[in-house]
Amino acid sequence: MNTQRPINDWEIRTKALLGRLWGKIVLFALVIIAVAILANETFFVLGEAEQGVVSRFGVIKRIILNDRNDFHTRFAKELEGEISTQDGVQLVVGSGLQMKIPFIDRVETYSSRLYTYVSDSEVVNTAEKKQYYVKTYAQWYIADPALFSLKLGNMTRADNQLDNLIHPVIVQAINRMSAENFVSNKDALNKALSAGLDIINLDMAPRGIEVKDIQVHRTILPTANIESTYARMQADRAKVAQQLRSEGQEAYLKAVAAADLEARVIQADAVKQAGTIRGEGDATALEIYAQAYGVDAEFFAYWRSLQALENSLKGNATLVLDQSHPLWKDLLTYATSQGK
Repeated sequence: MNTQRPINDWEIRTKALLGRLWGKIVLFALVIIAVAILANETFFVLGEAEQGVVSRFGVIKRIILNDRNDFHTRFAKELEGEISTQDGVQLVVGSGLQMKIPFIDRVETYSSRLYTYVSDSEVVNTAEKKQYYVKTYAQWYIADPALFSLKLGNMTRADNQLDNLIHPVIVQAINRMSAENFVSNKDALNKALSAGLDIINLDMAPRGIEVKDIQVHRTILPTANIESTYARMQADRAKVAQQLRSEGQEAYLKAVAAADLEARVIQADAVKQAGTIRGEGDATALEIYAQAYGVDAEFFAYWRSLQALENSLKGNATLVLDQSHPLWKDLLTYATSQGK
């Protein structure tokens, strides 16, 4: 008896179709993976705070710098003959999406942010051999990632190199300064540190590093110098205070003198103006008197006599008149009229 299942054509066709589809899916997935790997090996992205070095078989071909990096322009003389200035090396400025030859080119990225260097505290002598405990700091960044990679390679070696150069330069600058300038004159200290900064950058430029700022981070006085330094600081402050008081007194005296002069000028102008006004008034009065006298000379003479009489008979005054004087006649007339 034959027990074989009957052949189902639909089932056979379905299995064949699924087999073909599965093969295509696997092939498509492999293609996608290959494209992703190829794209990952072809393109790379540098952030705004990143710089990169592209090398091919160990040979540097391209240096990608930050947009604000003008290091190679300012230190062109110091970088002559270095890898960054060779004809086979391309300097590219800018961040974002970049390309490289897949599986052949290798990319190293470096941060372009500022790093902080802090020295150990050490005793430093000023020009007059006064001692201070000094700790210094510096702000630096990787200006040329290719030179940094070749000559330093990592942050530990960079810190050691900076420690061997920065702290001695600052110490030498302080050794040439007086204690007064070191403690009180910040302009003199900054000028000395600025000169030291130029020396440091000339030495560090071929290593791909630029130091942006160096300063004295901490100053601690030895016990033996505390009292003398405080006394000098107090004397300096007292001198400044006395100078300010003197300048204030001088300004006060100048203001008082100017005010007095202005008052005298105003007073003189007022006296002059008052005299002018009085003169004009007297002239006008005389003119009026003259006009009145011209209208009635007899009345004017009589009126002037009355004025003279009024001015004379004040208090216990005694008036002696001649019988022919006009006032005598008037007085007799007045007395007679009063008696009646």
